[in-house]
Amino acid sequence: MDNQIRHCIVLLSALLVVPVCSSAADEPLVTLGGEIGEANKASLARFPFAPYDSVQWIRADLTGEKASECDDAGWGNIRFRPFKNFSGDISGRFIEIMSMNARGNYLVHPAFRQVLAEAQVQQRPGGYFAASGLIDWQKPIDNKDIYTSVMMPALWGNARLLCGLVEASRAFPDDVAHLSVARKLGDFYVGLIPRFADPARLKEYTGGDTYAAGYVTCYFPAMEGLAKLYKLTGERKYLETATTMAAFYKQFDRLPIDHAHGMLCNQVSLVLLYEATQDKSYLERVEKRWEDLVTGGYVNPAGGIMEKCHVKFGRDEGCALADWLRLNLALGRVTGKARYWAMAERTLHNHFLQNQTRSGGFGHRGMICDGEGVLGFKGAIEEAFWCCTFHGQLGFINLRENLLSHSATLLSVPLALDFVVTNNVGTIVSEIQPATSVGEILRQRICLSGMPARVVQVRKPQWAERIKAVDREGKDLPLTSKDEFLSTKQAVAEAIFVYSGDVYVESRRCERLTSGPANAKACVFGYGPKLLVSVGKKAIMPIWPASLEDLGKQGIIPFSSAMRSNDCCFVFLAGEKPLPKVP
Repeated sequence: MDNQIRHCIVLLSALLVVPVCSSAADEPLVTLGGEIGEANKASLARFPFAPYDSVQWIRADLTGEKASECDDAGWGNIRFRPFKNFSGDISGRFIEIMSMNARGNYLVHPAFRQVLAEAQVQQRPGGYFAASGLIDWQKPIDNKDIYTSVMMPALWGNARLLCGLVEASRAFPDDVAHLSVARKLGDFYVGLIPRFADPARLKEYTGGDTYAAGYVTCYFPAMEGLAKLYKLTGERKYLETATTMAAFYKQFDRLPIDHAHGMLCNQVSLVLLYEATQDKSYLERVEKRWEDLVTGGYVNPAGGIMEKCHVKFGRDEGCALADWLRLNLALGRVTGKARYWAMAERTLHNHFLQNQTRSGGFGHRGMICDGEGVLGFKGAIEEAFWCCTFHGQLGFINLRENLLSHSATLLSVPLALDFVVTNNVGTIVSEIQPATSVGEILRQRICLSGMPARVVQVRKPQWAERIKAVDREGKDLPLTSKDEFLSTKQAVAEAIFVYSGDVYVESRRCERLTSGPANAKACVFGYGPKLLVSVGKKAIMPIWPASLEDLGKQGIIPFSSAMRSNDCCFVFLAGEKPLPKVP
C-alpha cells in the first residue's frame, strides 16, 4: 500500500472523533458508535482509494484536464472522470467534507491542500468557476443534457463549491485566501440576480426540464452557500441575494420534480434562511413540502426518496437520501417537533444505510415498485463515486452535529444512538444496551461525566409503547411528559431509559395501524427503529398476530447489513397468502 494512502487512512481514523459544530475552533468532539458508527467509519475509509487518490481526478471540474489514463474509458471504470462540465461539483463536495472533518489539519487527505490551491488559481474574472473556460451568462440557457450543457451544470457545480469554500474558510480562519475566493464566488451570485431572477424571462427559465441540467435544479441551490457565507461574514448582500432567490424560487417549487437532490438542497436552504431571518414563511414552506412528500407517497415506508422525486421510480440516489436526512435533522433542531426526529431516525436506519455499498460509498440502488410506489429494494447497488459517496459522508457529519442540545439545566437527546461527546468540561455518553427482560426493545444509558447534573430529556419514539427511566442501581426515576418528549423530574448525572414495545404495523404512508393488518390493504411491519423485511421480490403476508420471534420463523426480520446485497421487500401486499391466524 502506498505510504501516502496509508497515512491518509490513519489520519481519517483519528478524525472519526469530529467536532459537534462545523467550526474547527469548537472544542466539543463526537464519536458515533454501534451500527451507525461502523457505517460512518466505512464512509470515511473510502476516500484514500481510487478515484480519490488522484488530485487530477478531483480537480478536473476546475481545470478541464484529462484526469487519468482511463478518462476516456467510460462508465464502469472507476478511473473514469465524468461531469467535468459541472464545474466545482466533485471538487466542491470534496473540499466541503474534508474541511468539516479536518479539525484544522490540511493533512486530512493528501489531495486536500492541492485542490484548495487549484480553486484559487482557476477562479474566473467574474468570480465563477468553469472547466470549459469563460461563459457568457447573458446568452440563452443551454438546455441540452447533463453531458453537453455548460451554463446550468456550471451553476450547479459552483453552488456546491461555494458550500465547500465556506467550510474551508471556517475550518482554516487564518488562511484568508479561502474566504477571499468564497466572497468572489458569492459576489458572482449577487451579480446574477438581474439575469436569472427576472420575471420577464420566465419562458426561458421554464423551457428546459427539471433534471440535472435544468434551471430549477441548477440555479437555486446556491441559496445554501450564500446563507452560510452570510452567517460566516455578516455581509447582508449575501443574505439579500439568497432571499431574493428564495422568493423567485417559490413559483417553481412544485411536485413532482425530476431532481430530488436539488429540490431538497433548496429546502435545506430555506431552513437556513429561516434561522438567519426568523421569517416564519420560510419554515412554513418547508413544513408544507415535508407534509406533501410524506402524505403523497414520495417518501417510502423505509424513509427514503427516489432520485427523481416521483412516487414510483426505478432507483434511489444517495445524495437525495442524505439531503432528506439532513433536512429532517434541521427541522427537528429548529422546530423541536418529534415527527422530524422520527423521520430522520426512520431514514437513517432503514434506507440511508441500505444505500451504502460494501466499499463504504453511496450511490444508486434499484427499487421494487408497484403502481402505488416502492415495495422494497433490489440487491444491486451502483456506487456514484462522483457525488453520492461525498454526500453520504455529509449525511453522517450532519448527524454528528445534531445528536444533542443542552443548556445549563437541560440535556436533550432526541435519537436513541450510540455516541460519545467530549468538551473541555467533561463527557456525555449515550450507550445503547440490549434488552434485559421480556417486552423491552432496548436500553439507552445517558451519562454525564465531569460536568454538572442536568435534567435529561429523550424523545418517545413511535416504536416504543412505554418508556421508563432507572438509575444505575435499577431504581425508578420519575419522568415528566410533554409533546412526545420525556424528561427526568430532577437533574441527574446518569439515567438508563428503558424502551418497551412489540411488533407494530403501519400503512404505506407511515401511519400506525393499531388494529393490525387488514385483508384489503398493504402494510409494513416494524420492531424498534427497524422495519421488518422479507428476502425476495415479493413479501408474503405473515400469519398474524405474531411476535418478533414468530415473524423470524416466517423469514421476516429487521433490516441488517446483509440485506444490502439481496432483493428484499418491506411492503406486504394484501392477498399474498397466508393472512391471519385464528386467535
